[in-house]
Amino acid sequence: MKRFGVLAQCAGLVFLAISFMSCVKEPVQSTEFDLELPKEQVKHFNLENGITLLVLEDQRNPVVSVQAWCRAGSITEGEFLGCGISHILEHMLFKGTERRGNSEIAQTIQSIGGYTNAYTSFDRTVYYIDAPSKGWKTALDVLVDAMFFSTIPEDEYIKEMEVVRREFAMGFDDPSRTLQKLLFATAFTEHPYQYPIIGYLDNFNRLTRDDVLEYYKRLYLPNNFTFIVSGNVDADEVLAALNEFSASVKRAPLKDVYIPSEPRQLGMRERHEAFPTDASRFYLAYHIPGITHPDLYALDVMAILAGQGKSSRLHQNLVEGKGVLRGVGAFSYTPAQSGLWAVSGVMHPNPKVSRTEVVGDVIAELESFRQKHPSSEELAKAKRVVISDRVSEMETVSGKASSLGSSWFIARDTGFSDRYLEGIKAVQAEDIVRVANTYFKPENLSVVSINPEEALATQGDQTQSPEASKKSELIHLENGLPMVVVSDNTLPLVSLTAVMRGGLLLEDPGQAGISTLTGRLLEKGTKRRSAANLAEVIDSLGGTLAVQSANNSISVTIQILEPDLETAIDLLSEVLFEPAFSDEELKKEQRKMLSDLQLENDQPMRIARNHLRDELFQSHPYARNTLGTAEALEAISRDDVIAFHQKLLSKNNIVLALAGRFDLSRAKSLIEESFREDFLNGDLVLSERPSDFGGNGQTLSIDTEKVQAIVQIGFPGISVDNENRVALELIDQALSDLASRLFIRIREEQSLAYFVGAAQLIGLDPGYFMFYAGTRPDAAERVRDELLDEVNLMVESGLDAGEFERAKAKLEGRRLLENQSATRQAFVTAINVLYGLGIDYEARYQAELDALTQNDVHQVAKRVFGDKNFVCVIVQPPETKKE
Repeated sequence: MKRFGVLAQCAGLVFLAISFMSCVKEPVQSTEFDLELPKEQVKHFNLENGITLLVLEDQRNPVVSVQAWCRAGSITEGEFLGCGISHILEHMLFKGTERRGNSEIAQTIQSIGGYTNAYTSFDRTVYYIDAPSKGWKTALDVLVDAMFFSTIPEDEYIKEMEVVRREFAMGFDDPSRTLQKLLFATAFTEHPYQYPIIGYLDNFNRLTRDDVLEYYKRLYLPNNFTFIVSGNVDADEVLAALNEFSASVKRAPLKDVYIPSEPRQLGMRERHEAFPTDASRFYLAYHIPGITHPDLYALDVMAILAGQGKSSRLHQNLVEGKGVLRGVGAFSYTPAQSGLWAVSGVMHPNPKVSRTEVVGDVIAELESFRQKHPSSEELAKAKRVVISDRVSEMETVSGKASSLGSSWFIARDTGFSDRYLEGIKAVQAEDIVRVANTYFKPENLSVVSINPEEALATQGDQTQSPEASKKSELIHLENGLPMVVVSDNTLPLVSLTAVMRGGLLLEDPGQAGISTLTGRLLEKGTKRRSAANLAEVIDSLGGTLAVQSANNSISVTIQILEPDLETAIDLLSEVLFEPAFSDEELKKEQRKMLSDLQLENDQPMRIARNHLRDELFQSHPYARNTLGTAEALEAISRDDVIAFHQKLLSKNNIVLALAGRFDLSRAKSLIEESFREDFLNGDLVLSERPSDFGGNGQTLSIDTEKVQAIVQIGFPGISVDNENRVALELIDQALSDLASRLFIRIREEQSLAYFVGAAQLIGLDPGYFMFYAGTRPDAAERVRDELLDEVNLMVESGLDAGEFERAKAKLEGRRLLENQSATRQAFVTAINVLYGLGIDYEARYQAELDALTQNDVHQVAKRVFGDKNFVCVIVQPPETKKE
């Protein structure tokens, strides 16, 4: 479940709908809420060598997630505590085995259309491969090979050490990572949670390859592993394959690792540090027990009530009400041992009140939990949020495998996720007051923050095509609006989306940012409801409402549990057609967007991207930031927003998408009742926007106060209907993972970058194709030259046969994995219809991909990259010494 994350996150999807009838339907509020979820049978096996195998058979989609969980993390490192040895070992496991050389593992995974990744946490390291189910056996073979037969090559170790040093640099630049490290270092004084998972750079630099190899042999033993396979597989076949692949791996004694308990905190702790940022960020955290404690459920519910969702107390009172915070959240982190219940906050740049005052406001809000029982409506809302999270998690095989792994790893109970839901349902109002009084004590509190320098000074085998499992159908409503329908009865989940052309292409230059501003205001109240009431209704149903304004479109989505579809339709209609656009909310959102613009200075990739687009696109709208400019934002009036919104409601500019479990006849009737023709305007006419690309091979150097350097190279790209789209997306795939020539050359062979790859903007107008890398400042120009040299090689000879086949398999695999969710499939299809590509575009795309040849790709590479019409942007500290 989502609650098992190191820092719990709120769900974030969407919901919208409402009628213009005189009577608006309200959701039924009740603490007695139950919804039957699918019963899933986990098959549990113990191999003779000690490996635990958990298999969850799921025949819904032809995909699989194969995962290996090792009980080795930063708290198990013994004498290497604080060195990050678990993390560097994670990096090394795919660098060569007794059977496979360097990069061969990534190429093997790519050949089955799979994706692989790994992460290291406090108490575990997890490796996983998501792929089409026909490749499950290969994926399992690769994982077993890497887990037990890695050779940790010396030359690869030296290069990977430099890669991790780049990761350290990224962390030094990232305010969120810096603040999280500060929190755990302050709240924990004895328990090894105090040490960052990546370690300390000085300690890390002293590690040797022999240290890592010894640690690997000590902890990567079969009796310290759980393998998890979720998806379209047969459990007995998986068991037989795992027995075969690990037959030579023998059980061995595991040495005990002493992990001290965290003593009771006796006094409040504070740490406040300076950081190159425009806005202060802080945590308030209280110690709480681990996951087996019965207070777990009430603590989790209280976190939702306090700071998860826009109707939560902290958001309503401190973000929407007083406006003293840019963002706020709460989480309850309960691992196997000591945990933390915490509030996170982001202040505005140049705030009108001090951080000390804001922290006092947060503590005062939390005090209300000690004094007053939450209402039955609040409790019902929190419980629905948990249930909705659980249902959303069950949409993908990877989500199921991760949930199962967390349940087993932390609680040694494969059914813990379901029992956790029962515990949540049993929480009563008095439980909230009791746990608040138990843990919200001044002596149990730690407060940490990072601040701008000046702010700190002033404060103290069988598969099927993606189309075969869930069919997309296009129907038309009585008002003429097209609606994509994707039925999936597996889970009691349903979503409704409205997509519209919008974004940069619909904006006047003097109103830059108005598309994003309008989208955000759609969530900020209607003519019938305040912003707080709207958020309360959505959250009380365990639903999510999200508005996304991108380069070419605006979308509004509501996802909700099946019984609440009628309310969702009404709410979407009301939000879409009857927004309030109040002056008060307009001013709030303008201030937030101005803050967002300022905070982009914390992200070197964003800084580089903004300069690259400005130089490459010149006067074309794609040159602009979707957030606009400070000058334009401040000048936008309520009348401007209303006029822009009216453009969006044109008859030919809205496509609806309905996905999940529903009765189509009833749903269509309800939607037609709420989405009446008189709410729509005439046709939208887009003006001509001639492209004037400004690339001629120039390099721009941008000074920042960051530790790392960013290199981005942009070429003129293509539009969504371009005949070269499939070939160019295949090139993108070939150049964007661990098996790519860019990664092997620049990171693996030369250790010049932590990350390197390619990306695209494909829009209604031609976009751009970008190559990028994160490196050390003295190597930035060399990295630029290495990237351009690889571009020239692409133009000269294209992809080799192996690259081509692997990229093709990867592109097919990505489509299978993305189409697991009916909501996602419906959204993509609706966008295709909106852009004029048609309901069958995904099938045509697949047919073109099947027919694509190596020579086709080469010819596209020559057309796109053959001219020297690129722009290069290098973001780096000033006065950098060149390598």
